[in-house]
Amino acid sequence: MWFDPTITDILRNILPGLGDFFLWISELGGEIFYIALLLIGYWAYNKKEAILASYILIIAVVSNFWLKVIIAKDRPPSSYWLTSEPPPNYSTPSGHSQNSATLYGWFTTRVKTWWMAVIAVILTVLVGISRVYIGVHYIEDVLLGWGIGIITVILLIYLEKPAREYLSRYQTEHLLLVFAIIGFLMTLIAALLTQPPNDNFGAYGGLIIGFALGIILERRFVDFSTQPYDGKRWRLVLRVVIGLVLVIGVMVLLAPILPTDQIWLRTIRYSLIALTGVFVWPFIFKKAKL
Repeated sequence: MWFDPTITDILRNILPGLGDFFLWISELGGEIFYIALLLIGYWAYNKKEAILASYILIIAVVSNFWLKVIIAKDRPPSSYWLTSEPPPNYSTPSGHSQNSATLYGWFTTRVKTWWMAVIAVILTVLVGISRVYIGVHYIEDVLLGWGIGIITVILLIYLEKPAREYLSRYQTEHLLLVFAIIGFLMTLIAALLTQPPNDNFGAYGGLIIGFALGIILERRFVDFSTQPYDGKRWRLVLRVVIGLVLVIGVMVLLAPILPTDQIWLRTIRYSLIALTGVFVWPFIFKKAKL
């Protein structure tokens, strides 16, 4: 039978007592973990590759959101959930599975080593299994998410070169402004649609807008290097640690003022979060010579 939640019971019988483990594993496929991972790469490893990977993640999360809206498949019964709060939005396809297959798969195409491929496969499989184990997805949701993620990576491999050639005709700042406008328009469309009360497009729209505007401002006023000032690596450690504390602090402190349930307030909050990570903190750490 399709979309049968009893597979969750089977997994729990085969792997008893691992609820907390799989709840933790599930976080490795969530947007917050990916944002932190990409910011670390952006601040301290390879700025251009981190920006490109951010576009890839945006493609994954946005396409997943709209696929869920179109398919509109409800989650498994709440009696299966191990989460402390109701999972947001619809069930099909699994966003964690699609995002992990897309992003970790993309990392594999860029790093091109056997160990990256092994890590990508293990994380993608574990994240997908975790979603079924904790009872918030059907196995079909996970399989579909994996499939869409793999297809996305394959398409990106073949489309990257022609896309670069086409976009090179236009100024980068103009393209980023168009990207920000697209984020705003998608948020507007989502605001006009009937959505589940515990989720909206605000986070994604805000990240798109803040990311695009932040890149424009960083290019114009900062243009930092991922190489540490005077070559001392400990400065990169401080850059990452302080930066993550700052971004998480902005996320937490703004939550009561710009709550999640109001789509435009949520959009503003996530725009400010993205701006902080992409522009404000680089501006500060370059001035501080970190």
